[in-house]
Amino acid sequence: MKHFTTVSVCCAALAALSVHAQVHAQASTAKEVIGPYIGAAFGAAFGNREIDDSNSSNDEHAGRGAKLFGGYQLTENFGVQAGYVRMRDLNQNTGTGATLVKQTATGHSAYGAGTARLPLGQSFALTGKVGVSFGKVTDASPSTAATNSLLGSKTSLLVGTGAEYVLNHNVAFSVELESYGKISNQVKANSLTVGTRFAF
Repeated sequence: MKHFTTVSVCCAALAALSVHAQVHAQASTAKEVIGPYIGAAFGAAFGNREIDDSNSSNDEHAGRGAKLFGGYQLTENFGVQAGYVRMRDLNQNTGTGATLVKQTATGHSAYGAGTARLPLGQSFALTGKVGVSFGKVTDASPSTAATNSLLGSKTSLLVGTGAEYVLNHNVAFSVELESYGKISNQVKANSLTVGTRFAF
């Protein structure tokens, strides 16, 4: 009985060492994401004007979006990020019938956010962010009172979600859908972008 107990203890110790070795091996092959990074993204931008008149239509059309960003991944799951987004050619048709007007404007947002990621294996992760957007609308045309009312700036809640593929410690690719809230008193903005991140 004493011999059996000794063997059992030895087996348990060997099993524990084996599990520890496997965990250590998996950790050593994990793709490291912690540290500072910079990146750029390009895609589509959408601007939506809020209209009080129920007799008017507000047909939204995609413009072009570009984003520069940088941040620090504090842990595998959480980090911080700041960036600048420019949304060109935010086009929409406003009004009805003979009063239908095509309006074009350029949107901007400087933002700061906390980020989160949920790893799905060694390379893939779901991502999200919540922060503050400092938005602005400029270069509106045609030069009419209604179009010029789109101009201005606004601070709003920023929320985003996306997915990420980590190629290695230095390079990762992402797809993100972000809402910048109101970037002026009358315009809300969103973007859908594909980007690349470079860590160092």
